[in-house]
Amino acid sequence: MPAAIGAAQCGAVNATQLAGGRKWLSHPKKTPKRQADRLKFRHPAAGMAMEVTGFLAVCWVVGTGKSQREKILKDHGLELAKLPDSKRPAMQVNQTDMLSWVAARGGKDVGKDVAEKLQGHAAVEWVSRCFSKEQAKADETAYFTVNPQRLYVREAALTGSVSASTLSSALTKDETRSSHLRGLVAMRVGEGDVIEVAQAVNRQLARNGAEDQVRFETIPFISPTCHANRCAPPTSEYVPNDSMFGIQWGVRRAEIPRAWQIVRGGDDVTIAVIDEGVQLDHPDLLLHPQSWNATTDTADGSPTGNHGTACAGIAAGRMDNGEGVAGVAGGCRTMAIATGTWADVDIAEGLYFAADHGAKVVSMSFGVYESWGMWDFDLIRDALQNAHEKGLVLIAASGNENGNVARFPGSDSRTLCVGGSNRSDERKRVGDASSENWWGASFGPDVDVCAPCLEMPTTDRLGGLGYDAGDYYDRFNGTSSATPLVAGIAALIVRLRPGISNVEVRSIIERTCDKISPALYAYANTNGKPSGTWNEEVGYGRVNAERALLEACSSEMAAGCGCEGCDGCGECCVGSTDKNCVGPKPVPWQAYDRCQFFYEAREFAIPINNDRGGINVRVTYQHCLKLIGRQQGPLLYTTSLLPGEEVRLYEFDRYRRVRSATQRVSVHSSFRQTLSSLSQTRRSLSASAYTSVLNQVRTAADATVSVGGGLAGFLGAPKGSGSTEFESETTIASGASVHIAAEQFTQLAITASQAVEAERSLVISSFEEEEHRATTSRTLRNHNHCHAVTYFVRRVNELYEVSTRVESVEWQLAKGGAWMSFDDLGELTDQARKILEEVAKLLPRKGDVTQDARMITLPTDGTLYEAELAHCSSCEPAVEAMQKVKLEKERLQARRACLEADLLELELERRRSLLGSGREEALRLTDWSLSGAPVPTMMGHETGGD
Repeated sequence: MPAAIGAAQCGAVNATQLAGGRKWLSHPKKTPKRQADRLKFRHPAAGMAMEVTGFLAVCWVVGTGKSQREKILKDHGLELAKLPDSKRPAMQVNQTDMLSWVAARGGKDVGKDVAEKLQGHAAVEWVSRCFSKEQAKADETAYFTVNPQRLYVREAALTGSVSASTLSSALTKDETRSSHLRGLVAMRVGEGDVIEVAQAVNRQLARNGAEDQVRFETIPFISPTCHANRCAPPTSEYVPNDSMFGIQWGVRRAEIPRAWQIVRGGDDVTIAVIDEGVQLDHPDLLLHPQSWNATTDTADGSPTGNHGTACAGIAAGRMDNGEGVAGVAGGCRTMAIATGTWADVDIAEGLYFAADHGAKVVSMSFGVYESWGMWDFDLIRDALQNAHEKGLVLIAASGNENGNVARFPGSDSRTLCVGGSNRSDERKRVGDASSENWWGASFGPDVDVCAPCLEMPTTDRLGGLGYDAGDYYDRFNGTSSATPLVAGIAALIVRLRPGISNVEVRSIIERTCDKISPALYAYANTNGKPSGTWNEEVGYGRVNAERALLEACSSEMAAGCGCEGCDGCGECCVGSTDKNCVGPKPVPWQAYDRCQFFYEAREFAIPINNDRGGINVRVTYQHCLKLIGRQQGPLLYTTSLLPGEEVRLYEFDRYRRVRSATQRVSVHSSFRQTLSSLSQTRRSLSASAYTSVLNQVRTAADATVSVGGGLAGFLGAPKGSGSTEFESETTIASGASVHIAAEQFTQLAITASQAVEAERSLVISSFEEEEHRATTSRTLRNHNHCHAVTYFVRRVNELYEVSTRVESVEWQLAKGGAWMSFDDLGELTDQARKILEEVAKLLPRKGDVTQDARMITLPTDGTLYEAELAHCSSCEPAVEAMQKVKLEKERLQARRACLEADLLELELERRRSLLGSGREEALRLTDWSLSGAPVPTMMGHETGGD
């Protein structure tokens, strides 16, 4: 029997005992024959484990293609293993390009002969059995296997006469893999079963007083990745466009475009992505020259699955290259660290590799739960500690199981644990109003922050090998997508302040989070949470890149004066403000592909006298709102403060309310929802139609955003059903012109903006409302010693310009037929062709563009607190004179301190000269200190004169 699947016969090793009375391999007594054939052994992390005969783990030779793998499994009567139900939609089987979990067709047990035949195939590296914790036999999350070709021994156990060569003739030291681990010696298993060999090695080490020193390479049945399965089709039609920045809503929500005005990514900072490898030749990624596959121990971080490439694009996709996505830290390098099996040792080795090869940030969009009980957490904790001590910022996902426990390593105190938020700025949860309401982000005591985590555009494997047919994927989701977003923010902070510690980076990200949805989450000061108010659903809140970078600037300036050559007794040293530490400038003009896009289709019916009915013509328009910059909105509150005076303001949005404690439904409609409602009722004569549609989209919330006027939806889509219907326009002349379509869209946008502005009016009060005490409190303090200052509190608006482009012009013969281009008129009758040729003269052409001269102002939820120094009061002469006297006294006192220090230095120098000449003299300085108190006699004896 091949060594890879050679199971120890239970009768031959019945009740073999280790030192300390542990059974590593035993035969259950008085059990049915079917169960008696199952192998049992003690696993260091899982405890007593029992073989599960329904599954096998197959490791493929590197380079085995998908079609070849499928054929081999089919020839052996096998298929890829699947979870038996959909009770855990966020979980999936651990299938990669290198590892396949397989089952026999028809739900039967996998026969021993099938495993042996499969092991003999040239494309198969090894085959291993499936095991489960004995107390959790029916729980797939407790299934695992062990690498049958490797064992690991604690380095401390190999002392004296015990060495790798003397442990067992079946073992040889794996020098390459051992060099990439700390405290472990990797062994390759030749002949024999890995469990039998482990038993023999443990027995030999136990005789030398070293117990429990052997570890397996443990591989889980459930994938550790935190990418939620797509259990339902998208709720809206996918509309392709040249650039994906316009649909990167999560990047904009986290204020990353504004953060780019402070600092952008650069190749001096590297983000390590420990995952299923990264597409090394993707044109939208900048790869670090060193990559690693921790399963094969080769310098090749190429994909073993789709997940890693998607994570890398969110963290560091190239910026300003005219294609694809803009990564949060675009310009930073990505270090690709791949695992082909998700073994626990692979994760540890990946962390050591990142720490040894220059990574500054580690993104880990994966994890397992302690309840799964198979990963040896201690192996990974050692690697986490090593990375932490070397200053790496460690960031990991919480998981997608909607429970109040986070996965490991996210639950480890050395990592920043990232949860997920939806478009409504609430925790992504099961049953929410998002387009993916079947899964939720894990939360609980270990979650530190949250970030957008669904419908995230990113890079994909090339050549159609990834999630989608193209080179990009626009619906990446789960806390897997939130984690690299936070990793990108960490990389920007590191680039802004190269010497910053990993502890301070984490603290800055936590302290600057937005306290989202305060009506839902009661933020409070919590033991063990030092970075401000916290809530177990969303941690410190949703990350805000702009605030984090500004905080990094201010904390750097506070750390020191920043001047060079400032010493002696001169004037006060005041350094100039660092150029990177100023507030963000207004957003500059953006390229055409950085817009909010809205799509609108108009149909025109053309009657023809024949049996097939008429011809329909459809023109699709792309409306673009291009961001120009921010502007001050209306004045909300004014207050004047005397010198040293402060006031606390409590801000709340009066429309951010819920209907009940159980529904938690916001009635705050967005600009897109309002614009969609106006568009759907554009030709309605009833004023109540708009109110009806708007109420509908309010209650449907995110589900409607992604269909009726959503990011990729058509204006006018009915009721969020996923279908697209359009009313026919009256005539082509009155409705098809790109100028008319642009004019009507601009009018709708202006009306929608005004409606949203009216709805989002804020209340600023100087009284305290208990519900919002910790979340909306802002303190204004006048730090001037003399001047009274008037503070204005304003809304923040964004200014957009409007342009409209003809996306397509099509025709359709009879209702329900296929839509065709005007270049394709071959199948029409002569009469119909002539009619369409005449119609084409009246229609706009694809690519026609018009720009409206008017600007659109969109209100945001933000407020701006500013000191209007132009309204400072003049100082009273007496107060001003008193301040000048005070400053002069302080200046003289500082001068006196400098002179005193100089005098003491001279006296010490004199004393050294006297001692060098053999004379001794007491040093007596009295009544010379700044306080005026006598100074005690310093050094020397009473002998000798002055």
